[in-house]
Amino acid sequence: MPRETQSFTWLGCRNGAATWAAKDLPARLDVVATAKLLGFAESDIQVLMAVGKLTPLGDPAPNAPKWFAAVEMIRLAADQDWLHKATKEVAKYWRNKRERRLNLPSYAGGAR
Repeated sequence: MPRETQSFTWLGCRNGAATWAAKDLPARLDVVATAKLLGFAESDIQVLMAVGKLTPLGDPAPNAPKWFAAVEMIRLAADQDWLHKATKEVAKYWRNKRERRLNLPSYAGGAR
């Protein structure tokens, strides 16, 4: 790794740790705290995990609570490029969901 990148990464890590300490955050964040820190709705966190933009700690079962590293979430919150891509993914998900709902065939006559 080039020296400039190493110092930038180290500086970013130090800034993230300082921010983490200043906010009095725990090392692990649940979905509610993660959503609040990143500026997304709680329901958007599931979308971001599904498209690979967020990865929970460990290997949780699908129905298990999800936890995220606070320092990583602070880093992502400061990354404008990541926020842009994540916002586009969330918008695409909800747009596709809305289109699927509007394009459902309607059953005439109430026959079942």
